[in-house]
Amino acid sequence: MKTQKILKKATGMLLVSSLFVSSHLFAAEPVPGVQILKYDRHDAVQLPANFRTAQSDYKTVESSVYPSREGLNELRMSGSSFFSKNEFLEMLKHVPKTDLVVIDLRAESHGYINDNGVSWYSRYKTFNKGQSAQEVDRREKAMLQTALMNGTMDIATLKSDKDIENQVQEKVNSVQTEGEFLKSQGVKYYRVPIMDYSAPTPQNVDDFLAIYKKLPKTAWIHVHCEAGIGRTTMFLTFMDMIKNANKLSYDDIMTREVLLGGQDMRKSAEKAQTGKDEYKKMNYPKRALFTQHIYEYAKENPTLSKSYTQWVKEKGYEF
Repeated sequence: MKTQKILKKATGMLLVSSLFVSSHLFAAEPVPGVQILKYDRHDAVQLPANFRTAQSDYKTVESSVYPSREGLNELRMSGSSFFSKNEFLEMLKHVPKTDLVVIDLRAESHGYINDNGVSWYSRYKTFNKGQSAQEVDRREKAMLQTALMNGTMDIATLKSDKDIENQVQEKVNSVQTEGEFLKSQGVKYYRVPIMDYSAPTPQNVDDFLAIYKKLPKTAWIHVHCEAGIGRTTMFLTFMDMIKNANKLSYDDIMTREVLLGGQDMRKSAEKAQTGKDEYKKMNYPKRALFTQHIYEYAKENPTLSKSYTQWVKEKGYEF
């Protein structure tokens, strides 16, 4: 009965998405409560976007801003965008599969239709806000199964401003969640659902640490969000800080993660204040502040014995 209710709700979501996509009513962000089924990554034999490891070369910048690589090359971690199935197989050529653990940082529903990576885009990706990893998993699995039962689905490609560039009707031959696909490849999968464009909650951090602390030292941790830029950068930076905050400054660690291919949370917060996007203007400074807090946390708690939630409360920080 519960499954039927979920499927019925998912069917409604899919129908609403299809109707709105067909009518081209959107300009920039969708209206609240509506989701658009879109392509994230078309299947291709290539690396995912923004793929990098801790061992990657720094991007070329003025030599005066090159930070130390102390402790960096020893980190067993990588990050990227979400990936199509063939992109993931290509990625396996660059990371040790036997030690690989994938941590999915996306709160938005996503998965695979045929071999393409797809997701349901909502206004600032907030449709699943407040949902646990298990709740998001159930919702997304139901939506994918509904797509399979429908037989064909209109799938959009979005412009950078989130308006619809085009859409195609694709025959749905197979569907999988990301977890199902990675399990089929013999890879461990975990999920910490984090809202995009926003600072992670203390519970997000504690959920991540619960996974991190139980992994063997030989584990290779790959984190990803949608684009491999915002959420991915925050958690690659966090893992760097856990190991190196007692050796390096906040700015050194932040800068070197940017030079590896990440987003500079400090500059994006400043830039947002001069832009027209009120959501980012409100939330980007919170992301930048979050990176300062996790640096302090890592430096003060090298054994990670104190939860981040407890630490934040003791500091009196708002969240």
